[in-house]
Amino acid sequence: MPWDRTKTRQERGYGAEHDAMRRVVLAEEPLCRICKAAGRISASVIADHIKPKAQGGSDDRSNYQGACKECHDLKTAEEAALAA
Repeated sequence: MPWDRTKTRQERGYGAEHDAMRRVVLAEEPLCRICKAAGRISASVIADHIKPKAQGGSDDRSNYQGACKECHDLKTAEEAALAA
């Protein structure tokens, strides 16, 4: 599925269920998983799909990670470039 930023977050599948999962992920992972792997400490503010929904990723808890905005934005940009 191609990246389509013209659709609303709800049209892309980010509704109430995602909001509930976001609360779970951020409670369970208060620190950014990507930063932790690189030896840094940053607060998680985004429930990030490890495998993006646009690439067939699921909404299962196992496909989520806590991420800081900087790591999420970088990861998203890399994924979007690959999908182009």
